[in-house]
Order: sequence, then structure tokens, then C-alpha cells
Amino acid sequence: MGYVHNFYYFEALRNFRVLMHDICYCDDFTITSILKAISSLHDMGYGRQVHGYIVRTGLASNSYVMCSLLDMYIECIEHESWEQWEKVPLKVYAGLERGEANECIIIASMLKWCSLLSNLDAGKVFHSLANKLAVDSDPYVISALIDMYSKCGVPEAALRVFERVENPGTVTWSALISGLSWNGWFVEALTCFNKMQLNGIEANEFTLISVILACVALGDIRKGRELHCKILKTCYESNVSIVNMLINLYSELSDHQQALKLCSLVSDAEISWNLLIQASLKANDYEMIHKLLGRIQSCFGYLEPISVCDIFRSCSSPVLLNMGMQAQAYMTKRGLLSHPTSGNGLIQMYSGCGKIAEADLVFESMPEKSSPCWTSIISAKVEHGHPSEALALFNKMRRRNKLVDSSTLKSILKACSQMGRVDEARSLLMSMEVVYGVKPSEEHYSCVIEAFTRAGMLEELENFINEVVVDKNDTKIWNTLLSSARVIGNMDIAKFALEKLLEIDPNDCFANLMLGKVLVMFGKWKDASKMKTLGPNSSCIEVQNKIFEFVSDQKPSEEVLHKLGEIEREMEELGYVEDRNHLLHDAEEGEYDGAGLGHTEMKAIAFGLLSLPHRTPVRVIKSVRMCGTCHHACKFMSTFVDRELVVKDNCTFHHFRDGKCSCRDSW
Repeated sequence: MGYVHNFYYFEALRNFRVLMHDICYCDDFTITSILKAISSLHDMGYGRQVHGYIVRTGLASNSYVMCSLLDMYIECIEHESWEQWEKVPLKVYAGLERGEANECIIIASMLKWCSLLSNLDAGKVFHSLANKLAVDSDPYVISALIDMYSKCGVPEAALRVFERVENPGTVTWSALISGLSWNGWFVEALTCFNKMQLNGIEANEFTLISVILACVALGDIRKGRELHCKILKTCYESNVSIVNMLINLYSELSDHQQALKLCSLVSDAEISWNLLIQASLKANDYEMIHKLLGRIQSCFGYLEPISVCDIFRSCSSPVLLNMGMQAQAYMTKRGLLSHPTSGNGLIQMYSGCGKIAEADLVFESMPEKSSPCWTSIISAKVEHGHPSEALALFNKMRRRNKLVDSSTLKSILKACSQMGRVDEARSLLMSMEVVYGVKPSEEHYSCVIEAFTRAGMLEELENFINEVVVDKNDTKIWNTLLSSARVIGNMDIAKFALEKLLEIDPNDCFANLMLGKVLVMFGKWKDASKMKTLGPNSSCIEVQNKIFEFVSDQKPSEEVLHKLGEIEREMEELGYVEDRNHLLHDAEEGEYDGAGLGHTEMKAIAFGLLSLPHRTPVRVIKSVRMCGTCHHACKFMSTFVDRELVVKDNCTFHHFRDGKCSCRDSW
């Protein structure tokens, strides 16, 4: 009994086995204690053995033993899937009816059984029996009735039961508040909690958890903070369940820093890491996710597949490739990559880092490929300039009857645009709702607009926008039109798109700057002078697990400047001719005199050439669109630097190899 009282359930079972082996007999007190241990461990198999012993030794006539046996079965059914044993509590109860058992405990237990099975009819029978036996005023029976009606989806009946109680206590209030939250009556749950406090009734663990759940559902961060203060005052801040619910509260309501502070209240083994990772990802705090991963490694913390995917997604940047590979090594060691969701995150990570070959390898090696995995690899192929491979994968995906969603169709429409398949893109757009059950969105319309513009089908484009596009005030439509105009160098279309963007948002700095450059080309100097300008931009590169940033209005080190000068001289000796015919591509960048090596990505590339081992690819991420002059210079540089140059701007990836770019000069 001492082991059970102090929650040492495994030790209690071990000693019980020794007792039964040596003596082969125990009394009713020992049996009730060991049944409690079995209930806590949810060990149905051993519970059935003890049930057999009870029948053989005649202890079935002992009402306390049978009540404990009844509770054991109900607890095990609640926590495990034991469909074949769902009727056992009723059989045990049938035996109890002929004895002198404690009616309150039995009725409360059977009502709990009814709530587990959502058996409203049986619950009503036991409610009537409670009235007949005059135990319907017992606090445990009342709480069980409220819980039963709530779990059966009848919160109105639960409220009626509660309203008939004189001076309800903590257990009764807790049952009602939990039941209201269970049924989505969150406002009513908070109202009841306020009344409970006004009546001077102390809340218990279950009350607080239900109220926190209501705050999360209602998005009420203020009430959540008030509740947090009350928890501190009532000394519940060390309760693991409550702390994890508070972590959930702050994580869901965009205060992940407060959620992280709560982690100090519980041990690493008890922290809900999945909630913290999701909250940090929601806040775009990737650095915090990487710190959390370090703590998870040290305590072998539990991770769900979706959290593994989130960790990989946090590494989806060329400057975080090493971190992503370290995360992959750890997940492989723990065997967490077998789930399709984890593999999907790994595909996205390698794609985001510019390693399309590795993303392809991950996809091909997956034993089970889910629909999101197919979508991710198709998107990766399109993003890295392999539209024909994306279309081939899409055909395979359909043959395997995988679910095609909005993201899949967006990638396929983009692939059609890149390959000039205008009719195919238009046909897919018009049929996607009928064939795939996906209603076209502005993103899908934008892909078709891009296809029309790139193909030079301007009349068809105008008809499409006027007749097909639903929301003409969506900036996505006009930004796509502008981007396509930049690709084909059409000033008239660019001017039209920019004017539309400024109609929607007159304060759009980029549109103002871009329109100013276009107006200069049309000779409208006065109008151009009124346009707004952009602030500084930056580029980043990772070297030896450290990220270095180069900002446009800051001067780099002497070593970087010397390397840039060295590259310029080598380019001139090899016959480089600067191409400045990129007005529409150069809107985000300032003017620079020289071979086009003064912008931030060129400084980052020069630093990479200085710092990285020979033939190691240089991977740079840039905050704005890469200008045409730098793009032309990078293509030329790739012919003699003896390594791949990768630049990810805010439009696409650029893989520079042997004088060519993966974007095919269309970005």
C-alpha cells in the first residue's frame, strides 16, 4: 500500500508478484491497492489476471474490491482501445447490484463509463437510478452526471443538473466548466469561472486547464495573463499539466518568448517541445528553433513528425544549410525520418537551401510518398528551373491517385508558364474546379497572366484580365504582370501594372520607385521626381556556421574590396563586356560605376570566395531582386571561379554554372 500511496506503481506490481508467488494469498486491502496501481498504469492484461484471482478466492462478494475492479476496467478503457472489453463494467455492475456496495461510488463509476462510450441512453438510466437510490445529491454523483451529459453532447442538461445543486464545491464547478469547454461553450465556461471565483470557491488543476483552453479558443490573451497571475498566487506554477497548457496559451496567441520563459518551471523531459517549435516558427524565430533543437538533443525530448518538419522548414535558406544537415543527422540517428511528414520537411529544406539534387534524392528514397511530398518536389523543380521534370512528376502523381491541391496546381501552372505552354495553362485553370475540386485563386490567375505576358500574347492577356479574373484589386495580379513585363522588357505593360498597384496602395515604395524609372524612360522628368525611394538592402552568406551580412549603405572590409578589384580585373582581361540593358530589373538597386560588382550579393560572393574551401559552392541570399548587371556578371564569373554560385533573391533561385543561369534569364 505504501508504494501505491507514493505513486511507485511498478514497484508495487513487482512486490505483488513476489507475494503471490511465495504465499499465493492476499487480503482485500492489498487487492484494492494493486487494482489502483493497475488503473494508473492502464495494464488491462494484468487487471484481468487479478479479476480471475478475485473470482477464485471469493472476493467477488466484497463490495470494496468490486468497486475497485470496476474503476480499473473503466480507467483502462478510457486510456486504451479495448473495444472487446467495453461491456465488462456493465457485467461487473450487474454482480454488484446483488451486494451491499456503496451506491454513490458505483453510480459515479458507471456514469463515467457512460461518458467514455458517449452512451446517453445508459447515462439517463443511471441518472434515474441515482434519483431512486437518493444519491443524486452526492458531489461525486453530481459531477459524474455533469460530465456524462457534457461528454454526450448535451451541455444544457449538464447545466440543469448543476443548477439544482445547493452550494456546489470545487469538484462540481470544475466538472461544469470542463464540460462547457468540451462542447465549445467557451464564453459560458469563462462566465462560470468568474462566478466560481466570486463565490470564493478555489479552483483545482482541472478547472484551470479548462479555463486556459477556453482562453486559447477565444484568443483572449488578456484573460490568459490574468489567469496566469492567479496560478502563481495559488502555487500551481509547478504543476506540469498547467505549465504546458500555459505554454500552449502563449504559443497559440503569439507570445512565444513568454512560453519559453515558462520552460524553466518544469524539467526538459516534461516540456511540450512541439508547442514551442510551432510557436517559434509562427513568429519566424528560426534561431530559437535551433536553440530548442540543442536542448531536445540533450534531453532526448519527444518530437512529433510535424515538429520534425517544422525544424527542417526553419533551415530552408542557403545560409542555414549546415544547420539543416546537422538536424537531418540527428533525426536520422533517432529514426524520425520514416514518417512522410518528416521527409516532406526535408525536401522543403534542401529545396530552400538551393540543393535540388539532394531534395530529389530524399524524395526518391522515401518508402512512402504522401501527396504533400509530391507537391513539395514538384514545387522545388519549378522553383529551380526544371519545369519539364515538374510536369513529368505531376503525371506520375495523378497515375498514383495522389491528392492534387491548390499548391500543386499553382506549381504546374507556373511550369506551363516557364515552358510557354499558354493553352495548357489556360485549360488547366478552367478545369481545375471540376476535375480537382479546387477553386481558382488569385495565385492561379497570376500564373496564367505570367504565361500570357511571357508569350507576348497581350491582346489575349487583356481579355483574360477583363473577363476571367475575379478580384482586380488584388496586388498579386498586378505584381505578377509587372514581373512578367520586367522579364520581356515591356515598358508599357510595366507602367500599366505600376499604376494599378499605386491605385491600390499609393504608399507602395517599390512601385513608386519603379514607376519613377519608367517615367524617366518616357521623358516625364517632373512626374518621376515625385516618386518615393527605397531604403538599403542586404545579402547574407554562411561561413563556418556563422552568418555574415552585407548592407548596401555599408562599406565592406579591405579584404573584400581587394577581392572585388581582383575579380573585376580578371573579368576585363577575359573580355567581359558590361550589359546595362536592364532598367526594369535594376529598380531595387542604386547606381554603381564599374563592372557591376558593387552590389551586396557581389560583396557576399567575394567574401565567400575568400573564406570557403576551393570548389565549395558559394550560396548567398539577397533581400531584393537581383539586378540585371550583377546577374550578367555572375554568369561570366561562373566560367572561371571553378565553383557554383547560388543566389536566392526575393523572386527565385539563380544557379550560375558554366556561364548560364538556371532561371534562363527570366526572373
